[in-house]
Amino acid sequence: MLLNGEPLNSIELNSDTGSATPAPPDPGYVLAGIGYVWLDRVLVGGVDVSAQLVGGIDYDREEGAAAVGGFGIYLPPGPVVPSDWIGRTVTFDYITTTEGVTTEARRFTGVIDQPEWNSEVRVLNCECSDQLQQRVEALTVAQVDALVGGTWSADVFEPVDGRSHWDYALERLSSRTAALDCDVFGVPRVSSWYAKPAPDFVFGPGTTIDQSVQVDLAPARAITNRVELEVSFRYSRLWQRNESYSWVHPETDGTGGIAGFCNWRGFPSELPTIAMIEESAAGNGQTVIGAQYYKLPLTMPNPCGDGNPWINRFGDLLLGADWTGARRWVQTVTETYRMALATEAGQQVDGRIVQRQGYSVEIENEQAEQWEQKPITGGSGGFTDLNDEARRALAINCGLQVSHAELIASHREATVTWQVPTSMALGIDLSHTLEINDQGVRARGKCRRISGTHDPDTGLAITTLSIAVMRPVGASGANDALVVPPRIASSDSPAAGGDAIPTILPTQISVFGGPDYDPELDGFSGNADAGGGPSQFPRDMVSPAAEIPTAVRDERVVTGDYLYRVAIPTDLLELD
Repeated sequence: MLLNGEPLNSIELNSDTGSATPAPPDPGYVLAGIGYVWLDRVLVGGVDVSAQLVGGIDYDREEGAAAVGGFGIYLPPGPVVPSDWIGRTVTFDYITTTEGVTTEARRFTGVIDQPEWNSEVRVLNCECSDQLQQRVEALTVAQVDALVGGTWSADVFEPVDGRSHWDYALERLSSRTAALDCDVFGVPRVSSWYAKPAPDFVFGPGTTIDQSVQVDLAPARAITNRVELEVSFRYSRLWQRNESYSWVHPETDGTGGIAGFCNWRGFPSELPTIAMIEESAAGNGQTVIGAQYYKLPLTMPNPCGDGNPWINRFGDLLLGADWTGARRWVQTVTETYRMALATEAGQQVDGRIVQRQGYSVEIENEQAEQWEQKPITGGSGGFTDLNDEARRALAINCGLQVSHAELIASHREATVTWQVPTSMALGIDLSHTLEINDQGVRARGKCRRISGTHDPDTGLAITTLSIAVMRPVGASGANDALVVPPRIASSDSPAAGGDAIPTILPTQISVFGGPDYDPELDGFSGNADAGGGPSQFPRDMVSPAAEIPTAVRDERVVTGDYLYRVAIPTDLLELD
């Protein structure tokens, strides 16, 4: 038989049922009991070398890997430079005629990767590849993002600058339940691991080559049913504690302005200065902010209306003051999120097959380094977290997605494989869902491998198909959304203290008949201008300051535990 002047090879597969196959109810059903004639067309660098083929061709396409192919061609006498063939484009096209209808289908697109010259028979054997890795490596980061999608965090993986874009693509892919490979035309694409509810192609009774159906199941020890993920989130918490103080000389009789001054003038004594208040705050590690000072008036001719002039050249003497003493410090906060992703079996204590992953997110900020040294000019009390919520959420989400993909991957290791004539496998791609119901096996799953061997010497063109069957161990169980947990330490932190009501500071003045000096008493101490007591009191201002609680000064470590239930789809798998 001839097709376009070229000889065709033929193979016929007889139906196991021995009866005529009814008309298919769906175009995706593969028919049995039909004869085919076929030939291969191989182009190298755009030149048809089909007539020079020796020993046929083979190809192997598997999800998540570069496709490979091989062929040998006879080269006529003359000089041969095998290295000149490296990198030449190669295409395999399969041409078949069935019941008078001729169909062409691409089986492989790639380049010659490694030629090997056999001088005895003048055959150049060529190993080929679709160069999946090289194609992805040549993409920009933005192009990889668009192609692969997924979730990626520099806290989970290493920064991408200066690294392999192929490795970066695999990192993004690890967060997806999907495979990256090339189609038959060498175009990279991503396809889901999950089988579709309705298959793209169905192989019914009598469609598979006898004794070619094989079922491989993964051992229980290889099926991870629980992934424990721990993410440590470490950042700086900036604290400021404000304590308020109020002092007024008792001889002012609580009156401000000139009236208060005139009251004090009747019984004058030593007074504190602004510098003394600032020094008292500094002794506590405080900085004075928001101060309001009641200053002793400067020289005036007759301030109290009694005809007596007032002389004062010192502008920082005080009859009273209200101020706030502020302290700052940096506290390290570590939030640890312990998340378990588990199937129904992985939620039980017995029989768990556990994988563990851990990441650390450390937020560094120059503001934290400068917080305690930077002059305090104001600000309210409390804390501010330098936590970078976007980084926290991204790292946890990425970890959840990677863990989820690992859990799903371990439940799709069951593989069903069968062989058919290549003419019955045209149009099938790695992205398709296939179903088989033949030779005692009923199964449905996503296609994970397509390999072919076409041998013109035997007339056989055979394609081997493999599907991944996803099944839970035990019950499928419930399914929870992979939601990032809220921050643990955002609202439950203990307060740093601080006085909402000002501390009223007392006054000790040395006068005859008055109490002795009490060194334990805070506030201002001094001596009367006249009629002082038998001893001199130190002229001093002391303001108390509360101790900073260790709960807000030492590192704060908080932990949260979370469970995410993962349901595994149940693909069809029945054995007779």
